[in-house]
Amino acid sequence: MDTLKALMVFMTTAENGSFSDAARKLGVSPAAISQSIARLEQELEVRLFNRTTRQLTLTEDGRRFYAQCRGPVNNLDTAISQLKASRDEPAGHLRVSMPNSFGRRFILPLMGEFCERYPKIKVFFGLDDHFSDLIEDGYDVGVRIGMMPDSRMVARHLAYIPLYVVASPAYLAAHGRPTKVEDLSEQDCINFQFPTSGRLYKWEFDRNGERVPVEVQGTYTLNEMEAVCEIARLGLGIAQLPGHEVMPYIRAGELEAVMTDMVSLERSIYICFPHRDHIAPRTRVFVDFLVEKLADHPDIVAELPGLDFSAKRKAHQERLDETGA
Repeated sequence: MDTLKALMVFMTTAENGSFSDAARKLGVSPAAISQSIARLEQELEVRLFNRTTRQLTLTEDGRRFYAQCRGPVNNLDTAISQLKASRDEPAGHLRVSMPNSFGRRFILPLMGEFCERYPKIKVFFGLDDHFSDLIEDGYDVGVRIGMMPDSRMVARHLAYIPLYVVASPAYLAAHGRPTKVEDLSEQDCINFQFPTSGRLYKWEFDRNGERVPVEVQGTYTLNEMEAVCEIARLGLGIAQLPGHEVMPYIRAGELEAVMTDMVSLERSIYICFPHRDHIAPRTRVFVDFLVEKLADHPDIVAELPGLDFSAKRKAHQERLDETGA
């Protein structure tokens, strides 16, 4: 016997006072209601209703049983109503994973407006450059920088990342300005080491539409992008960094970009979430909010005066479309 279904039939019958009214309410026949009540009485070994040709009334046991069932059913009704309401109004706890530097610079400053717009959403931020597994670690949303994310994820493309080779004016005055890939062998290049794998990042260039990865050598190796940027600002080497890391320093004259005719746009910023179906409203509005606020952000698009990456973006997108990425 389906106990929960039988209990709902019993509650509906008790509240409507007849098998026929309960049947209309539940969309079944009066005979089906009668049979369900009879099976429940047999299961419980107690009579729940007094039946006459004119009237259907609860027995003393039936009234006591109804009172005991009413509380849990009310709780269940409340839980269902709240769940339905949450589908319409963004609310609840949202867990967001994002890179440390990017999150601090671009996302955290937006949260005052987001929380004012959606006051019932409570946000936890995991700032982590190790790119934790969103599903395994229970995150609702992840901001990811690099190549196309895990295929299990739904990914909203936010922006292409220009990769600039930069150095301080003092460094360039002392060591010269490289103009081609081969010149880098004569430079003190700052290496970035991925925190998770320990492997060194290969610099990337776009040479006539072809992606050119380059291994570089130098005095310093660091495993944090902000630290790489700081070493370059101090004049201790030349670095390749995402545009969003270096734009404020280029504008301030603390860094200069070189080899700008070979800037690569192979990497992107994505906003990812684990589920394609039944996306919670809190997840949907957060993703839409970030796209609204950041898609055209000048420090993320990061085009220097005199540079136009529209052709490169178009070519890169065409390559992605051809590969199905």
